[in-house]
Amino acid sequence: MKIGIVCYPSIGGSGLVATELAVQLADLGHQVHVISYSTPFKLPDFKANLSFHAVDPINYPLFNQNLYTFSLTTKIMEVAEEYELDIVHAHYSIPHSLCAHLAREISNNKFGVVTTLHGTDVTIVGKDKPLYRINQFGIEQSDCVTTVSRFQQKSIIEDFHIKNCVDVVYNFIDTNRFKPVCDAQLVERYKLVNSAEKILMHISNFREPKNVEAVIETFYRVQKKFNCKLVLVGEGPDLQKIKLRCRELQICHNVHYLGKMESVQAVVPLADCLIQPSKVESFGMVLLEAMACSVPTVSSNVDGIPEVIVDNETGFMHDPNDYESMAESVLKIFNDENLAKELGGNGRKRAIEHFSYQTIVPQYIEIYEKALRKQV
Repeated sequence: MKIGIVCYPSIGGSGLVATELAVQLADLGHQVHVISYSTPFKLPDFKANLSFHAVDPINYPLFNQNLYTFSLTTKIMEVAEEYELDIVHAHYSIPHSLCAHLAREISNNKFGVVTTLHGTDVTIVGKDKPLYRINQFGIEQSDCVTTVSRFQQKSIIEDFHIKNCVDVVYNFIDTNRFKPVCDAQLVERYKLVNSAEKILMHISNFREPKNVEAVIETFYRVQKKFNCKLVLVGEGPDLQKIKLRCRELQICHNVHYLGKMESVQAVVPLADCLIQPSKVESFGMVLLEAMACSVPTVSSNVDGIPEVIVDNETGFMHDPNDYESMAESVLKIFNDENLAKELGGNGRKRAIEHFSYQTIVPQYIEIYEKALRKQV
């Protein structure tokens, strides 16, 4: 097939999954065209069957802002006609699904439209009153709609009153890249901790839904009872508030800030436990990455997380602000090497069996084929 993939290029679940999907489809021999306003952070510089098309900005003196929706619609139409696309796959609904629909209406080349709803495009942004109706319209005009968890599926149908089918296709991971720690990586580990210390890790965009306050409060309790370090990966608006709280608790000497990283597979295996106490989480990609690396997890029990984590089997789940219980679970993992190994092994097994690209990518191909049948 000839497939256009529309996505945001920034670090985050939707852009990551879209880019990985593009790579895997290209490896299978499909002609893939990625469309975005800049090169997605995980997109290879060169790969057979894979092309990138930048959205050209439209700047006109009459308007005080870039007309991105019009620019994107035009680019989708251009690529669809030049390369005779069969499918345009919009990742994140606003404005991608709407732009794909408009491009199809205008274009001389009719193509199927598939929309994948990843989370905040419907749980937060899409519910904003001025955007609700156009978001709903864009979703309903898609030939096929997918989302990343059963929780998200239920929310979309109830909140947007979607009449057409919403299929669940889980996020996926390359378990050949995300894998348990190797001897070469131990050198990097010992730059962060000594041989007697453990690493508690958190990776996020440091925004309010990620509940990073709970990470700090949990670690504060853990470090009083176990020799360990907290490693924080990522950047975001709550980071300065977190640093201030660390100073108040006098734990700065036990906290490492690694900043934003594109290749998190290099650091995740270094952790002894990954903590993710999100208040809102449609899926939990970081938790899956930890599982694939045989790292036990301690997380919240909200939204789509229970579809990824199996409580007491691959990790432990608690209410988002139950600091005491989360600290107890982290300590349980740190104090029992056999338990940590069992949880990690179970997690990797689950990642391979349920969330590998070999399992998930064929499901997207089936969705594309269903969308194409609707064009006949």
